[in-house]
Amino acid sequence: MSSTPAVIDLHTHPAVDEMARDLLKATPAMLTTLIRPDGSPSGRFMGLANERFRERAGTSGGPLLGCVGRAVITRLAELRAEQGLAPD
Repeated sequence: MSSTPAVIDLHTHPAVDEMARDLLKATPAMLTTLIRPDGSPSGRFMGLANERFRERAGTSGGPLLGCVGRAVITRLAELRAEQGLAPD
């Protein structure tokens, strides 16, 4: 997955970090409903991630649909690498 500038900026946001840490607890089966085999977020995950980002960041708008989901996936991969976990 290539990272766009928006993803690079977002992946360090506290709300994105929180979502990624929550996903560390998810089972592989749960992750397959949120993350497509190519590593991109599912449509459902994009909507959920944007909604939660707006809630946590206290904004009425947000980044383009998909950017938050991609940022969460990027941060999740970093956290898994930090913990020595294999990518799913």
